[in-house]
Amino acid sequence: MRTSAFFLFLAMISMASCGDSSLTRTLPNVTGTAGEVLVVMDKPLWNGSPGAAIREQVAPFLIGMPQPEPAFSILPVNPAGFRDLYVAHRNIIIVKIARDKTEPEVDYVSNRWAETQIVITVSGSDSAAVADCIRVNGEEIRKSINDAERGRLTSWLTESAGKERSVVTLGDKKWELVMPAGYKTDFNREAIMMISAETPSTTQSVIVSVTERMTSRIGCFELANLTEKVTSAEVKGPDGGSFMVLEKQIPVSCRSFSRNGTDYIEMRGLWTLEGGFMGGPFISYAFIDEETSRAVVVTGFVYAPREEKRELLRQVEALMYTVKKMAE
Repeated sequence: MRTSAFFLFLAMISMASCGDSSLTRTLPNVTGTAGEVLVVMDKPLWNGSPGAAIREQVAPFLIGMPQPEPAFSILPVNPAGFRDLYVAHRNIIIVKIARDKTEPEVDYVSNRWAETQIVITVSGSDSAAVADCIRVNGEEIRKSINDAERGRLTSWLTESAGKERSVVTLGDKKWELVMPAGYKTDFNREAIMMISAETPSTTQSVIVSVTERMTSRIGCFELANLTEKVTSAEVKGPDGGSFMVLEKQIPVSCRSFSRNGTDYIEMRGLWTLEGGFMGGPFISYAFIDEETSRAVVVTGFVYAPREEKRELLRQVEALMYTVKKMAE
């Protein structure tokens, strides 16, 4: 009886493990490089309308970049080759033809084969239905991948920072920004501060400022004025006589959105040096602190004349959105 009970106990453990893989399985880390998307589909689909829809919707050229750069780098893979390291890729889009499917659909799964992974499956009854589905859902697909990339970057930046924070103070109120490894403080005064990470070929910077005047709303025009007021006064060229302004020859993009209960206004475009020859992409956003009725303006910019700027700017963007008000 004891022997039988022991083997029954082992069998129950085995069944429980099979029923809940989370008890025994540890997911690997994702593979692939930042900004890369693995697309799993048959070659005829890739060469046809579904592939064209993927390239058009997932990897359009980014707005506000000095040179054309796609939102993501696309790596097509035939389903037969989708195995080994490919399965753990950071961002995966799987395109399937299901003849019995009456309506096309998009399915989003996180952490399917690796930690922080996102797997997006698009299925439809034929190639035309799949292509239409990708075009209809293109913005949401792109946003989901971008959110996954930002989440990984935010975790990496926060972990590298440890307990280090840069704090902006206005009166008795304080706002903090994660201070990752490699970043140094350029200045930190009442209501404004700036941090930067520099290499021989690149500069990544974030400025956080709090307005003196109280306000109930802020729009694109106000954000542009507030941003340029700060950059022209605080960001100087190598000669000391030039200063940073927003490039007027190329229109900026501006949008409003809500995240975690906070309403934001965000602007993207190009900056240049007034009286100089430097430039690059920038992102600026603002939100109204309800307690103080002050606008918190956060501007991030990149200078990398000989480098691709997409991932450098994505890192800066992730860092910008770590700004939060400190608890009293």
